[in-house]
Amino acid sequence: MKISVVIPAYNASGSIAKAIASCLQQTMQPHEIIVVDDASTDNTCNVVAQYKKVKLFRQSTNQGPSAARNRGIDEATGDVIAFLDSDDTWLPEKLAAIDDVFSKQTAVVYLGHPYVLSALQSTSRTNSVTVLSYTSVLLKNPYQPSCLALRKSIPLRFDESYRYCEDHELSTRVAYQYKVHWLHDAYTVLGRPQLSIGGASANVWKMRKGELRLYTSIYKHNILLLPLIPFLWIYSMGKMLRRLILK
Repeated sequence: MKISVVIPAYNASGSIAKAIASCLQQTMQPHEIIVVDDASTDNTCNVVAQYKKVKLFRQSTNQGPSAARNRGIDEATGDVIAFLDSDDTWLPEKLAAIDDVFSKQTAVVYLGHPYVLSALQSTSRTNSVTVLSYTSVLLKNPYQPSCLALRKSIPLRFDESYRYCEDHELSTRVAYQYKVHWLHDAYTVLGRPQLSIGGASANVWKMRKGELRLYTSIYKHNILLLPLIPFLWIYSMGKMLRRLILK
């Protein structure tokens, strides 16, 4: 199985070397590592250019992570695309683990797994893979981008009009049309906690607006879902209020 790694990067000169190193230190080497620089204004491209095994593509203008990931998919020549954000890293067994799943289970087209915040955290291995329902993905997207891999043969791509919740939006569309799978072992180390200062997910209100937009669009999956939209709005806003109260 040929696995292409796609890393979108924007002003990531301080972190991308660690991300690339975690790819090169895999027990199963990637077919290729693709970095898509999203018109960075720092030294990101110069850092990436030091790695001869990395293919670097540059966006002429800043278009956001969805466009960068789609560019990476288009440029990739592997059978499976594994995404990694420029400020995250992988544990060494990551690619071998997902290769085992994709190679042995041909029905798996979209696969995610948990993350940890430190490589020292306990990461017991169960090798357990389950199917997630459309409803569970819609209500609580488990697919963090650095933990996501998909077969390139899937025609669905990230919606480039989304700057926030783009991973949730894609996961929901895929979950409606295909079976989506979950590997219960953690293989990604996040550079910072979700919704912490510094990442794209740090702007809580913009994230919430992205989720509300996603929920509004579910009628495109099936017109019969239209009556659920107001309840999903309430659910989304309730999550934000709860977070603010507990903050």
